[in-house]
Amino acid sequence: MAKILVVDDELLVRNSVIAVLKLNGHETIEADNGLTALDMIKLHSPQLIISDVVMENMNGFMLREALQQDQLTARIPMILMSGEANKAGAWESDGSVDYITKPFTIDQLMVLVNGKLQANAI
Repeated sequence: MAKILVVDDELLVRNSVIAVLKLNGHETIEADNGLTALDMIKLHSPQLIISDVVMENMNGFMLREALQQDQLTARIPMILMSGEANKAGAWESDGSVDYITKPFTIDQLMVLVNGKLQANAI
């Protein structure tokens, strides 16, 4: 299965998403903010990033912008999670990013994960 990076400053949310992904056979890595995520991306080359939008140090939108600056990371698909997706400008992005509004169900998350992985399969 895929290697997926989960980025969220809320430990409970991060652990819940990781548990679901592992139950579905995925390998997971984690970070608690966007800056740490950049280091993890360089070390582990994930196939998908699931990130919260609202975090200190570097939020999810800033993380996406940083990834777009490097050809090696620009194509990594993302799913951004937020309880404030509409207010945060979530719907003003390109097609490489999907959004899921908190709270969400396991089924909703896995539909997005599977869709992103299938769409980006080589």
